[in-house]
Amino acid sequence: MGDLSRVAELTRPHFSRVFKEQEGMPPWAYVLDRRARRAAELLDEGAPPSEAALASGFYDQSHLNRVFRRVLGETPGEYRRGRTNV
Repeated sequence: MGDLSRVAELTRPHFSRVFKEQEGMPPWAYVLDRRARRAAELLDEGAPPSEAALASGFYDQSHLNRVFRRVLGETPGEYRRGRTNV
């Protein structure tokens, strides 16, 4: 956040407000959203959840599970099962 706000020449709180106005969510929520969606892409390509977690920037599979459910409404395992049954 500090680097981004400096590049934008805004204070951190002001950068956060402007970002939220533009993207509809705070910067950190945006980062987690993008990571979860990247993990979904990796799952679609056949990666196991543990590999998708690490490759998309999560600490571990448990962290991916929590964020994935919050962002996409289901766990990575449920997501994969739903995709393979279609």
